[in-house]
Amino acid sequence: MKIRFLLLILGFFACALKMLPPSPDRFAPRLQEVEVINRTKINLKFNEDILTETISPDSIIIISTSNETLAVKEISLGRKGNFITLITQKQQSIRYSLAARVSDLAENRTKIAARFFGSTLEDTVPPRISGISPKLGATKQREAVRLELQFSEEIDTILPIYWLILPKNIKNRFQTRWHPDHKRLTFYLEDSLGLDTIVYFTLLCSVFDFEENRLISPGFTFFTSDSLLNTVLVTGVVSDKDKAVTDGIVIFAKTQDDKDPMALAITDSIGSFAIQVRKGIYDVLVLADTNFDNRVDLSGKSQDFDTDLKELRLEVYPDSLAEYFDWYLR
Repeated sequence: MKIRFLLLILGFFACALKMLPPSPDRFAPRLQEVEVINRTKINLKFNEDILTETISPDSIIIISTSNETLAVKEISLGRKGNFITLITQKQQSIRYSLAARVSDLAENRTKIAARFFGSTLEDTVPPRISGISPKLGATKQREAVRLELQFSEEIDTILPIYWLILPKNIKNRFQTRWHPDHKRLTFYLEDSLGLDTIVYFTLLCSVFDFEENRLISPGFTFFTSDSLLNTVLVTGVVSDKDKAVTDGIVIFAKTQDDKDPMALAITDSIGSFAIQVRKGIYDVLVLADTNFDNRVDLSGKSQDFDTDLKELRLEVYPDSLAEYFDWYLR
């Protein structure tokens, strides 16, 4: 009987211990590592997740041994909460001192300080699109549509971006947002697409990293609000005399609908393209920007094309209008 009573008491205390609330975090975060990636990029690693709302470029001070300030242009917040990337002015091969105040998720605030040696290594690698969603040919994309592009490195988000989308009447309904990591760009539609709508989207090469390296190739995808695409595959090649036209824009307009643009495709590094379009007869136009000012420098004479033929061969010539791409989608 006494043994049973003793076991009961021990069980009660064991349960009580399990029910105790977790101990609050009273320790301030610590800076574990300063990694200088190149002349404009520095990674900070902490021992725990940081409260990002308390950090801004103005809250971090970097001073050289000659008492010159190295300005922090942007802060990229990594997907891991204990990593922060500083985008700075161009550094020199000298020693710098860094000071800032940061807080962890429990709002324990502390001052951090570190020294590091600046880099003169130039980032010459152009950014690329490492992921895009919805994926090519995605279906059932009708409600609260989100177009998201993932870049291979931090992008200078201050510069304007240029993008094309069909049907053209939905462009003004999309909002854009850069994520805090400066690597993700989202286009979002708060309302819904119409039934049986196919959306074609491309981001032009108007995107730069912080070393002014241009996006290496445009982003492209297409998707539908319906459960099936109900399209046929069309392929083609675009050339300027004997030279392949890369990153060209091929526009398909229905001839019986006042030449209203219905679909678009982009050419690859050898001037070829492949696209899914609805079956029918189209008026096809090709455009190209050769000096990356987002204006058309080359264009091809529009021609009728029946999708039963499956393949297109297009030529481009100097364009005297030099209008923005959207002008040709009007």
